[in-house]
Amino acid sequence: MEHMEKLISELASLIKLAFETASILAVTIGGIVALWTLITAFSKPDWLQITRSKLAKCLVLALELQLAADVLATAMAPSWEQIGKLAAIAAIRTFLNYFLTAEMREDETANTDNST
Repeated sequence: MEHMEKLISELASLIKLAFETASILAVTIGGIVALWTLITAFSKPDWLQITRSKLAKCLVLALELQLAADVLATAMAPSWEQIGKLAAIAAIRTFLNYFLTAEMREDETANTDNST
């Protein structure tokens, strides 16, 4: 039984690391795409909106991946302190995610209105 718990704990640690790595990649790729978009779309009137939209999508993904990693970490050793930290982190990330998503919807609506 103890061997199985150790195996599951190690597996959860690897999955957590995979989520954290994916989050880092999402931010990195999003930053590169945003910079490229900034350079190529600079002459367009809505260049800032286009760039922000692309970066926001990647940041939303990164926040969700980080939250998943935090849930895994807490699930393996749920002390009250860790649960409290997870709750605070989840609240902050959910808050950021909500407003980034709302901003992306607003930008998409503005783009739709401008193209009609």
